[in-house]
Amino acid sequence: MQFFRDIDVYMHYDSSYYKLHVMDISFNQTFKQQGSKQKTLHDTAALIEASEINEANPAKFDMQILMLDESSRYQHKPLELLLTNSGDTLQTFDLYIDPSTASDSSRKMYKLSTCVLESGAFEISRQEALTISFSGSASKMERINYSSFSIGSYDSTPAYSFPRATTVTVDSTVLENVIGLTLEVQNKITWTKNNTVHSSLSATSATNSTYPTSFVLTGREVAGNITTYIGSQASDLQTWKENIAISIKTGLASNNYQLQAALTPCSFTNRINPSEVFSQAYDFRMIGSPTNLNSLFTY
Repeated sequence: MQFFRDIDVYMHYDSSYYKLHVMDISFNQTFKQQGSKQKTLHDTAALIEASEINEANPAKFDMQILMLDESSRYQHKPLELLLTNSGDTLQTFDLYIDPSTASDSSRKMYKLSTCVLESGAFEISRQEALTISFSGSASKMERINYSSFSIGSYDSTPAYSFPRATTVTVDSTVLENVIGLTLEVQNKITWTKNNTVHSSLSATSATNSTYPTSFVLTGREVAGNITTYIGSQASDLQTWKENIAISIKTGLASNNYQLQAALTPCSFTNRINPSEVFSQAYDFRMIGSPTNLNSLFTY
């Protein structure tokens, strides 16, 4: 029997294994199923289409990890891979999901091969730990025999990060009364078609079906929202700006941030929300294209 509460998640990248502190994970892979008509002049009653299954869609996965107060990037390796690109591609990795603590010889785990991260959303709330929600895709999902890994510097009792101190600077002005903050990175991925007539005809099961094997990075986006109460000193009401810098720092204390993003150049539009307490929202996005997005983040 497999239970989600017993789950362990491992990332395999660059010959190293990383055991991750994961709050939640989901994954699946579907196959493309096409219908083909069976009705002919000799068989007009064959109204139900036949099925053709010979190709798999990219596997999909979502996972939420906790950010830690650590000097190394062990737990934050997924964030590093989300941000770092080389030209029009990203680094890939394998994921192993072990949902069982049984020690018998039939113990199984799941493997996602050639994974790539398509988005990462930072969950920044003073009431909860600082987390990142990732979405990604992979070439293939399969159920494999259990294997143990040498996981290096995994900390079983880490110090989790909480955004108790948050400093947001927009165009050199530190914003006061920040009550809401979101930040998301998106990688636009297109998997390359590799199905051929020969591979379609030779597919007899999931084992020899065609799976996607490569992808290209077609675009990137870094964007978010900042919400503040409107005070007497507010100067950016109902306006917009371009080519300005936005800095976000959050963590346990003002001298111990676990996340810093120095985004430049950016643009924003500002809008008012007249409710019981008036607030304003800055919808921002980065408009520059740095060679390495990872260089703008400290974590």
